[in-house]
Amino acid sequence: MEFIKEFIKNNYYFAILLAVCVSFAWVQFDKIAEEDHYIEIVINEGDTLWQLASNYSEDIPTNHWIEQVRSLNELPTDQIVSGELLRVPVKINKQTDIRVAEIGVGSK
Repeated sequence: MEFIKEFIKNNYYFAILLAVCVSFAWVQFDKIAEEDHYIEIVINEGDTLWQLASNYSEDIPTNHWIEQVRSLNELPTDQIVSGELLRVPVKINKQTDIRVAEIGVGSK
């Protein structure tokens, strides 16, 4: 224990560097908490990716959102089939209750 105290006393810059690293890690953790998350929805008769994008894409550009959905679900085209499950990206920030996103806006 004495060694640690002496080390910190003689190398205060190490403590400052450690504090900066911890702060940086915390900021990155906050960013992750606000990034895209995914929910599964059931495709209804007449649903299209463009229509779903208007309900779920929020501030993601429609074309980008559709490409994310196609990649996430390994869809070769924009065609979706009624009754199938589809994983879609949604923005959820740390203050939002995830159950709100699962209900979905405009779901039929």
